[in-house]
Amino acid sequence: MQQQLAGLLPMILVFVVFYFLVIRPQQKQRKERAEMLAGLKKGDKVVTIGGIHGTLAEVRDKTIRLKVADNLELKMNREAIGYVLKEAKVKEPKAKEKPEAEAHAEPTVTEVGADKGRAGTEE
Repeated sequence: MQQQLAGLLPMILVFVVFYFLVIRPQQKQRKERAEMLAGLKKGDKVVTIGGIHGTLAEVRDKTIRLKVADNLELKMNREAIGYVLKEAKVKEPKAKEKPEAEAHAEPTVTEVGADKGRAGTEE
């Protein structure tokens, strides 16, 4: 009796580890995806599983209409949505930071040539 139990113990242990490392996380992801698809609404910015970016123009039970350009809407299955884009918060510049125009300005010739002594010469 103990030998049979000892023989089954490694298989039970493998199943428990497999459950916690594979099955449970996959069930959680499936549940989150179902909630995301159920929560789609008109005006959401989404990316399809094929990589197409657009805005939802219409949401129905099984299909959606995805607006990808001014005069172009695509009719797709709801399951084709990969994820909903979150609105990015715009960072306000601090008082000490340079204005964006100055931060991305092109270097002048004197700045480039100052290291070599003469601008335009190759070593």
